[in-house]
Amino acid sequence: MQRLETADDGQFEDYLTGCYLTMLRLGTPTREGLLHAGLDHQDIDQATAILASRHLISPLGDGTWEIVPPETALPRLAGALEARARSTRATAGELGAMWRQSMTDPAEATLMGVEMLRSIDQVVHAAHALVASAEVRIRQFMDDSPASLRLIRDDPLVLGRPQIPLSAITLVVDVALFVHDDVLATLEAAAGAGVRIAVADGLPFSGLIVDDKTALVDLSRHDARADGSFVVRRLPAVAALAAMCDIAFELSTPMGPTLAIRSGEAEGAPLEERDRRVLSLLASGATDQQISRSLGVSTRTVERRVAYLMQGLAAATRFQAGVQAARRGWI
Repeated sequence: MQRLETADDGQFEDYLTGCYLTMLRLGTPTREGLLHAGLDHQDIDQATAILASRHLISPLGDGTWEIVPPETALPRLAGALEARARSTRATAGELGAMWRQSMTDPAEATLMGVEMLRSIDQVVHAAHALVASAEVRIRQFMDDSPASLRLIRDDPLVLGRPQIPLSAITLVVDVALFVHDDVLATLEAAAGAGVRIAVADGLPFSGLIVDDKTALVDLSRHDARADGSFVVRRLPAVAALAAMCDIAFELSTPMGPTLAIRSGEAEGAPLEERDRRVLSLLASGATDQQISRSLGVSTRTVERRVAYLMQGLAAATRFQAGVQAARRGWI
């Protein structure tokens, strides 16, 4: 058996597990029994001390140990590890803030509860750290900023995998993002997985609000270096950004209803499936080329169907046709 002193982190835990299983098989483990099983004297001292600190065994003082019933010991150990993991996630944002602050000019004036971000990388890293710390709810709104595009492309379900249900995520995206070919498919996959997504037109900047405690403001669309972006932990500012996100969501066109109709969970207008799909993509702000690729038809066919649907809805613009169809419950 490999010695503990030469083991890396993964091998170290494997050794402890092997030692614990050996002690379980022995029933009432003794030093003699562990030596006979191939363990080294020094490794026995170290391994049993760690197992005792985890409350898996209890020393009896005469070279023997008592096994704490696994039905009691293991759930208790798992609970302690889970609590430590939650604490680690919760402090990640604060530690990241400390690190980023250390990288700024010490002569620069700072405002209590506000952490300035100086690059797109810092915006992206701060956003991921905040999402990882979420325990209740995430609100996010995205304009066509470099940081927003990075975050959407980082993960098919948008912004990594937080420790909360996807249904607790509210996302408002600006229609301008759909000029990027991969964005629409990514967001549709996220909406299908349960993220609440709505499409807006003309968002002035991007923001992220986590648990009504912390918010991030992304200004990278207005400055190539994202200079001026910041994380804020002052509750009035966080509440104001959360309220703005809620209003933007209510005034925007949801992506969800179309998915419900396509899956048979809701009733729509007496339209062909293809026309409902065209209207859905119009409401999302997709171009004719994006719609044609999604439907597998020619761009000319899409142009004809769009003109026909706009006329039927008396819509002056393509986006307006999609919005009106959504309001009528057609998609």
